[in-house]
Amino acid sequence: MAIHFGQGKPWGAVSQHEYRRMARDERFALAHRVHFAALGWADRHGHAPFGPNVLAAILSKNGTRLSKQSTTGAVASAKRLDLVSPHSSAACLVLGRHAFQKEKGAPSPCRTHPERL
Repeated sequence: MAIHFGQGKPWGAVSQHEYRRMARDERFALAHRVHFAALGWADRHGHAPFGPNVLAAILSKNGTRLSKQSTTGAVASAKRLDLVSPHSSAACLVLGRHAFQKEKGAPSPCRTHPERL
């Protein structure tokens, strides 16, 4: 069922629990798993912050956490496919090609992206 935010602007909702499960599912390509992680852990601003090595653990293969280089490569692949914002990194995945616009005077929603994007 669509949620409408004005004429011609339908949106939908997803189960973050399900996307967290899919982010850990090794059957999917890494770029898509990055996208699933962004959806699964996103806050109301579209940011999914992760602590050190957390995304690497989520994207693990055969129970082994990805290396920093492989994690960075997976995020880069997701960016090239427009699955996450160009502002994304292993520290914080950002949904949407155009990141949020911080409201004037509002606190930043993310420690990784304190500046206005």
